[in-house]
Amino acid sequence: MKLRADSNGHSYLLEIDAVEGGKSVAYTLKSLETEHPADELGGSASVVEAMPGVFSVLLDHESFLVRLSPGLDDTLDVSLGPRRFSISLGDLRDHAPRKRAASEAGPQELRAQMPGKVVKILVAAGERVVLGQGVIIVEAMKMQNEMKSPKDGVVSHIGTSEGATVAAGATLLVIE
Repeated sequence: MKLRADSNGHSYLLEIDAVEGGKSVAYTLKSLETEHPADELGGSASVVEAMPGVFSVLLDHESFLVRLSPGLDDTLDVSLGPRRFSISLGDLRDHAPRKRAASEAGPQELRAQMPGKVVKILVAAGERVVLGQGVIIVEAMKMQNEMKSPKDGVVSHIGTSEGATVAAGATLLVIE
């Protein structure tokens, strides 16, 4: 499972895979920020739910008690001993980084990630869109993927049509 994790203004890619019948997990944590890349962390941990919202974690021969509770705005409040922080978990495609790169100030091209077929265009040229709004559906490798707007703006150009075959890297939409 791949998730986007946002905490304290930083964004990370979190990959988790269950092993040994679900009693252990293999994990990788990597920064998604190009201006401040962090070393990749990874390993395995044993995780057992001791009671609702409380987990016993064994990591590198150390034991931790982790408490999770709902926070504000779809976040999780995490307590790890005396340390407390808030974290937001979600699908990598559902929202853009909280910090905006300087390049996001201008037009943004939405490009095909791999060769595929345009199933449906969900917006029209000149239409206003918001960050994370679905704008186009592309089918690749027998899977339909809804691509989302990388920013608030206006669709200034549509470079394809429904039913069209697109190459990897082809510009599908431009949002200004």
